[in-house]
Amino acid sequence: MTEVEKKAIQKIQSVTGLAGGAYAVIRDGSIRKECFGYADLETHRPITDQSFFDIASNSKAFTAMLGAIAAGEGMFDWDVPVRIYYPGFGMVDEYAAAHMTGRDLASHRSGLARHEFMRARVYTSIEDMARRTQYMEMSRGFRESYEYNNHMFIVLGHVMECVYGRPWRELILERIAKPLGMEMRFRGRDCDFTGLDTARPHRPDGKGGAYRCAYADNEVAGPCGGIRTNLQGMIAWLQCLLNSGAPICKKEAFEALLTPNMPTEGEDNGYELFNSYALGWRTSAYRGKRLVYHGGAITGFQSHVAFFPEERCGIVIMVNTSSTTGAALLRDILLDELCGAESDDITPKLEAWRASMEKRAASVGEAYAGEVPSPEMRSWLCGKFYHPAYDDFTIVERDGDVWLEYGNFQAPVRVLADGGIIACEQDAVPDYMKLRRMENGLWVETSDLAMWLPFQRME
Repeated sequence: MTEVEKKAIQKIQSVTGLAGGAYAVIRDGSIRKECFGYADLETHRPITDQSFFDIASNSKAFTAMLGAIAAGEGMFDWDVPVRIYYPGFGMVDEYAAAHMTGRDLASHRSGLARHEFMRARVYTSIEDMARRTQYMEMSRGFRESYEYNNHMFIVLGHVMECVYGRPWRELILERIAKPLGMEMRFRGRDCDFTGLDTARPHRPDGKGGAYRCAYADNEVAGPCGGIRTNLQGMIAWLQCLLNSGAPICKKEAFEALLTPNMPTEGEDNGYELFNSYALGWRTSAYRGKRLVYHGGAITGFQSHVAFFPEERCGIVIMVNTSSTTGAALLRDILLDELCGAESDDITPKLEAWRASMEKRAASVGEAYAGEVPSPEMRSWLCGKFYHPAYDDFTIVERDGDVWLEYGNFQAPVRVLADGGIIACEQDAVPDYMKLRRMENGLWVETSDLAMWLPFQRME
């Protein structure tokens, strides 16, 4: 570990509470591996290159790689309508449904709103989640602009299931993990870590510390963010990427994954230009070099994979604390080292992170300082409410209080000073549901989606 990396990690840990992590740098065919901090803050067990992490949205590149493999075998075309492979695909916009292609799914230009919150409650299957797309509201026009969307990668995962007639998990294991020698598990209640070294998930407390939390466990998120592996496995993956997809994918099909399709916003580092989204990958020019990269974040974990294709060098980073800026800062430090450049002082960004956490804490405090709904409000707030994509949630009176229950999200309902109604977790980085009365139901806005969704009263 270089002195620059060591000092940066120490500073990140002291400010954010980052528990630990593992990273690797590949350059000129050589591999440098580094592990730091704790796999479990409660036991002080150290992280090793065998420790399993959730790689979250870096799973998208694996699903896209299945598409490239299928394209190389002549079984799939990125520019053919999805309904050719998955006839049941639907959207609220019929034109978009009829013309949606794999390229649209994998480059975040579908127009579909994010709809993340539903996975707090809907634990069914990849196929069922793909079916629910027909009931999900759009936030933009089809191919109008970029909007990051996990759900469409779930649909792409199901398209691959239709193409091959096999479950997504089996395809990932047989077509990618096994040939590369990667140890792999998947997010879900059936995940078996018996006998394995695991990095336990942690969340920051907003005060410079962190605490151990539960794993995210919804298996339907597999194609967009459900892969679990270790540093050794991710090194094998990075080597495959630096070798133009060999030995699992034809070079031409792999190169198609890296071709920009949709312009995106830039990264907050001052050194990236021409930011775009390709197929499961972001692309940019970093300090004048073509960069291909992606980040991942889920409860308890963050990851980064980034590489310079022409220089055939790259990095992989995994940390076991969510909602910190640590993984992103470390990414830029390692990229600067590969470019032979001096990194900027990370102190301003850490101070900005701390300020954002204080702002969130104030918002949570305001939510919990709100009033319990009055008996009159309870008459229309309490009950069961349904949306065809999200299923149902319930608002109930309990022990003199009012609670909203939606799968693993449960929070007290409060009336704010401005009259707004909210159910908010008491956490440093909380999820929430805002509520508004409508005829025979409730309008709901979730913490991941700035859009009011209609839920009809069931009882």
